[in-house]
Amino acid sequence: MESAQVRALGRGNVLGLMFRYSVPAIFATVINAAYNIVDRIFLGRCCGEDALAAVTVCFTPTLLFLSVGMTIGMGSATIVSIRLGRKDKEGAEKALGQAIFLFFAFCALLALAVLTWMEPMLSFFGATDKIVGLAASYYYIIISGLIFEKISFGINNIIRAEGRPVYAMTTIIIGAAVNVFLDWLFVYKMDMGVKGAAYATVIAQACASLWVCRFYFCSISYLKIRPAYVRLHFDILKNILTAGSPAFVTQSVAAAAVGFLIVQARSYGSESAIAVVGIVQSVITVMFLPVVGLGMGMQPIIGYNWGARNLSRVRSAVLKAIYAATFICALSFAVGEFLPRPIFEVFLGNNSGLVDMGVRALRIIVVLYPLIGFNIVVASFFQSTKRPAFSILVVIFRQVMFFIPLAYVLPIFWGIDGLWFSYPISDFFAFFLTLAVFVRELPKLADGGTSADVIDVDNLELGRK
Repeated sequence: MESAQVRALGRGNVLGLMFRYSVPAIFATVINAAYNIVDRIFLGRCCGEDALAAVTVCFTPTLLFLSVGMTIGMGSATIVSIRLGRKDKEGAEKALGQAIFLFFAFCALLALAVLTWMEPMLSFFGATDKIVGLAASYYYIIISGLIFEKISFGINNIIRAEGRPVYAMTTIIIGAAVNVFLDWLFVYKMDMGVKGAAYATVIAQACASLWVCRFYFCSISYLKIRPAYVRLHFDILKNILTAGSPAFVTQSVAAAAVGFLIVQARSYGSESAIAVVGIVQSVITVMFLPVVGLGMGMQPIIGYNWGARNLSRVRSAVLKAIYAATFICALSFAVGEFLPRPIFEVFLGNNSGLVDMGVRALRIIVVLYPLIGFNIVVASFFQSTKRPAFSILVVIFRQVMFFIPLAYVLPIFWGIDGLWFSYPISDFFAFFLTLAVFVRELPKLADGGTSADVIDVDNLELGRK
């Protein structure tokens, strides 16, 4: 029998459900960003610009590896939501077991590869001879604890998908609180430098993982982890990879963009420019993560009702999410334009020569920020309804078609400023192309949506005609 939390996805007030699911997800994603941000604040203030640049270089491979983790986590969560909508508890539990198996297999293979070729990898992603040793000492520790990050963030998506957003939020809060305390202890008090920041992150993720395990092993969850399902299921694997492919493309392309940005900053600046890129990425991550959290919050609602073939509730949830995302991005625009100096002084102190460069960079980057919320919500909508091609297309619009080419060409004429102008120009073009895609989709979600639209749900998930 369905739990009350699961039943509410198909019957409760849509606006109330959006608030109930999105607020914890927004809060969780912002708090999750504290892992990197707190590291950078302590390192920037206690260890200097080189340490900050070293950790920034590690951000690109982290995003690449996160792309695989999000493919598994978001893909399995989407399958769980759709199958719960169809009253298929066994199928949802198989998806959970498959996700657990994939996380452990992925972490084992990745750790072996990265630990073998650590320094060449970091040099490829922009580390100079001056900082590659610092970056490697940080990343050896991070990779050694990779499985904790996959459990605390990846499996947490499935907790949210079965109707427990507050518990999922608590997972992130626990990890972030432990991380802040240990950063203060290891970096500030014990002067352990980048190694201290890495140990703080891994231990914090381990604590969050224990909280996830408690959910499934202490009779709290609706879905159960059944040993017979923790293995490779080729049919479910295909569905998870299909549903999660937008997350893979989104994070992979983001990693490529960040990596290219760091390499360009190295070419047109120095380690100092890389440090500014690191801070800028931290700030804009905090700005767009609330919208990502909004998309995560709407995923169980849309996935369940898509599976239950209730298109009017899907339409209502999407439109409300777009309005909320635009409002959030407008607030981020205001913060970036009017408070950039206090933000950079938090990372660097009052006397750093990098503050002026950072202030100019942030003000340019957020000029058209109110537009990006629409893109993120539309991409999340297509992913939640298991139509990855459209979700991937929305991502490629911005990063591949516009941002990376602009980040290559504009610095030739404008120097380091060209990197910053690449952001708003790509946001402008991506918005209108995404709008054209969404306008064609919206009529299908009306109360009179055709039966063919509904049948496509089955075809997409099961891979059959």
